[in-house]
Amino acid sequence: MIISPRVTSPHATDFSSLAAILASPRLAGKRGEALALAIWELFVDREEGLYHFWPPLERLTGHFAWDPLKIFNCFGWSICGLTANLLAVVCRAAGLPDARIVNLEGHEATEVFWDGAWHLLDADLQAFHRRHPPEEARIASYAECLADPTLVSRQENPSRPYYVPDRPPAEMAKLYSVPPSWDRAFPEFAHTMDFVLRPGERLERHTFNEGLWIWFANYAEMCKRWPGELKDDGPWERNPPHRRFGNGRWVYEPRLTSDFGDFDAGVLEADGVDAGPHGARAWRPGPTSCTFEFDSPWVFTGTPARDGREVPRDGAIVEATIFQGAGSAARICLAVDPDLPWFTVWEGRAEGRHEVRLNLTRHVVNAYRYLLRFEFDSPAGDTCGIEKLRIQSAILVRPASLGRLVEGANDLTVWFGDENGEPLRRWIVETNLRDEADVRRKAHRLENVRFVADAADRILPVDPARDYQVVFKVDAPPFGWLQRIYAFGAFRGKAPDDPAEGRVAAYLAESEDGPWRPLFESPVLVDRHRWHFAAQGELPLQQDRTPTAYVKFVGRVGLINAKVRAHYFDRRAVSVRTPLLVTHVWDDAGGRKTHTERVAPPALKPHRYTLACGPSPALRSIIMEAESMPR
Repeated sequence: MIISPRVTSPHATDFSSLAAILASPRLAGKRGEALALAIWELFVDREEGLYHFWPPLERLTGHFAWDPLKIFNCFGWSICGLTANLLAVVCRAAGLPDARIVNLEGHEATEVFWDGAWHLLDADLQAFHRRHPPEEARIASYAECLADPTLVSRQENPSRPYYVPDRPPAEMAKLYSVPPSWDRAFPEFAHTMDFVLRPGERLERHTFNEGLWIWFANYAEMCKRWPGELKDDGPWERNPPHRRFGNGRWVYEPRLTSDFGDFDAGVLEADGVDAGPHGARAWRPGPTSCTFEFDSPWVFTGTPARDGREVPRDGAIVEATIFQGAGSAARICLAVDPDLPWFTVWEGRAEGRHEVRLNLTRHVVNAYRYLLRFEFDSPAGDTCGIEKLRIQSAILVRPASLGRLVEGANDLTVWFGDENGEPLRRWIVETNLRDEADVRRKAHRLENVRFVADAADRILPVDPARDYQVVFKVDAPPFGWLQRIYAFGAFRGKAPDDPAEGRVAAYLAESEDGPWRPLFESPVLVDRHRWHFAAQGELPLQQDRTPTAYVKFVGRVGLINAKVRAHYFDRRAVSVRTPLLVTHVWDDAGGRKTHTERVAPPALKPHRYTLACGPSPALRSIIMEAESMPR
């Protein structure tokens, strides 16, 4: 079992965590203007930066995908308001705490404070404006551009780049004919790029695409407003270098027989099922089951739905050989989240061997996790089970997140563990507050809670003089212990003229009776639209081998979104030690090249090696595979 392997190069930014991005050679050691411009240059870079396209939406909430790690690793494109927010939150995380969103005519950009003044940076249209001589070395503020649009139209010391090719500066100056207004940045850091490779599992990531992308719910409206922006085969950059998206896949093909340890290392939960001589088998009579988890930091995808006219396919494919004895029953059930309802996707009641092939793409598109449960009911043991299993899950990948190769020696390093270097796994509990049934199913306890249909207030207190309480119970898997808990909440802001005090908070406890420790505590923030603000925090568990934790959200203003992330230690990681194979595929002047590096069973020690490339190398794929584990 291999925890979060990643390959880094001194020639490319490591996008595996926000901390890694901020520690990159582009940004490390910089302060003030140098830091702000380095972040802007990362966003507009033609290889590592983002390009303009319609925003991706979250599956549960329908909100923009605000999390920087999702944009930098899964998608690679963004739109002005989302890009302006991303630039602001990255600047704030890097040590420039005063960064905000500014509003233009049908457009948004970012303003960052350093050296005693504000400075406007536009990462979507890819420009900033310096003052006119004799102050042409200083970057202008939002207010200065509003007061003098010739800073845009007749810029004498332009940034590099200075606007995307189809946006002439003279036209862009018209964006500044608006009254000044600002909005607060909305930070969300709930996502991580942590994952695990189980014995018999392969992760492929490609810089090219195979036509697998997501038709988000907002794309129908976007097509009406900007009919020329969508290519028929998916998101793209309308200006050179015409960047696209990449694809990849998880392929899980464990050896289920008892002479391998793949079943024990890979199953999430087993009740009456273990590895036998011919595969995973129900060893006792009656109801039995085994559950496999597919938890990916890259979003699952397939062929696009295209405004509902097509059914997504070619994404999540299950192939299994199931055997049944006389008088037995077998089922395969699916859930996109363990707290959501399970439903049957295949059922067999006839005796014999069944070759099963299921296309589950439409159920898992735009999710990051799903579970498959194999259920058996037999009058005798050793008569039902799974001989073979192969599960393929297609993912959406930003090509730049794979890194790049240069001519000559490429010194590469394989790292293991999460962003803190710890061998921890993670999962995220997300709640659809638009759906009262979903909240009631996932929440452990609700007190003083009133569900509201308003788009901005999903949960409010029944008694406005008391806090509502939304409590989630977090249980470690059967083989794990909780180590850290993170909580995120999005709350309704208050009007500028509202004198009322108030606060929102989330607390962590290792017992339902407490004591409760604050994950975050925040005043209710002012917003001119009463739009939402984000609050988040993380704490370690205080007790060793903690099996259960509780997270409690409280407040009196509207709660619209809540997430809990659990980091846990998998006890099997100590004993399951299988080699990692890392394969690079690239093209250079000498043609198609391949190199496979075999990494000894990893603990947390980095593995270093060198890849030699010819002229003009172009990376195509990075493939990581954990070999099956003979007993």
